[in-house]
Amino acid sequence: MIIGKDAGAYVVVYGATGRSPSSLARRFVQKGNGIFMGGVDETVKQGNQELLEYPAVQMFDNGIIVANGTHIKHITELQSRDARQQLSYALTEEAYEPDEYRTPRITGCVIESSKGVDGALHIVRSASDGIDHASWSLSFEEGVGSYIGTYIGDDVKPTPSFAGDPISVPLTFGSAKIAAKGIFDLYAPKVGQLDYRVGVIAIYKKLGEQAEVAIVNRIS
Repeated sequence: MIIGKDAGAYVVVYGATGRSPSSLARRFVQKGNGIFMGGVDETVKQGNQELLEYPAVQMFDNGIIVANGTHIKHITELQSRDARQQLSYALTEEAYEPDEYRTPRITGCVIESSKGVDGALHIVRSASDGIDHASWSLSFEEGVGSYIGTYIGDDVKPTPSFAGDPISVPLTFGSAKIAAKGIFDLYAPKVGQLDYRVGVIAIYKKLGEQAEVAIVNRIS
């Protein structure tokens, strides 16, 4: 998940991967102002539906919310106040996902107001003493994004959760279409390795203008 600024637009990027046949048998589909993760065939029903199929993005008149699970439903509107506080309050009762990987729940939002753009990222992850919540307010510097993920390290069970603060990454694609394709290609497997990619969403939005949305799925 990346939130930042590129080509004068604020940017929201979300990419998903999968390891099991059920999680790989999915794709992103836009329906109105929402983008949903859903199954492409009956294979997806072999897994936990609540964890595999969910609204990934909701676009409001005054901003965007993005998440890697059903916890996005806790946020039904974006108020014209501190983005970090809104995420922290809405997700205060959340835990990491109830799977064998202890998958963290990650969320991001961007809020437009008369003062400009405010953004935040939030993660709920497993910790040695139970559950850890962390959130960050974001600045919007041209050509720069802030990245958080779910896992970091080796593919073991449970997989180590993303640790530390958001990572600064360059955003110089110039458009949502180029960003979605470029990031999807960036995670292409090496020869002989499995392809864990599910899809990438990229949204570029300038204040007062319609959002440019691009989606690249491994399965069309």
